[in-house]
Amino acid sequence: MRTQHWSRAAPRGDPAGVLMALRPPVEWLLSSALRRVAQRRPEVFERLGAFGDAAFLIAPDGSPVAFRLAPEGAAAGVQVRRRDDRSPCAARIEGPLGALLGLFDGSQDADAAFFSRAIRVSGDIEAVMALHNTLEAADLTLADLLGLSAPAGDVANAALRFVRQTAAAKAAWA
Repeated sequence: MRTQHWSRAAPRGDPAGVLMALRPPVEWLLSSALRRVAQRRPEVFERLGAFGDAAFLIAPDGSPVAFRLAPEGAAAGVQVRRRDDRSPCAARIEGPLGALLGLFDGSQDADAAFFSRAIRVSGDIEAVMALHNTLEAADLTLADLLGLSAPAGDVANAALRFVRQTAAAKAAWA
């Protein structure tokens, strides 16, 4: 078994470098969660149709990193990338963290977020629509993604609501 080395040094004052140094556990956690959903609810990924092997770059505003989401069913994965990463992907979705989290758990209306310009999309709009329709039909919560049951799932969902509300409040004051 190969050992992970967690002591990658990041230059001082480089938030992206710090986050990139911490990416292995984040990638493992998010990829595992995505694969759990694929195992429990394979129909969620089937809704992507021709875009089942597409990659999406999710870039929260103000964050030095972005998340490359590859919803490839059992091989699904999430990679942490620098925000300015320009590796090929079907689409790039940018916006406030609260809005992006709300898109995943269905608390944010994707059409309203897009038309109000709360989120910005570039790339293949058809791929983004397939992802939107998939997420909408999946009706996922943070607890679903993390494979948690009550009461831990309730705590996780409450924490996500808090993060989303805090991000929205911060955006309103900006």
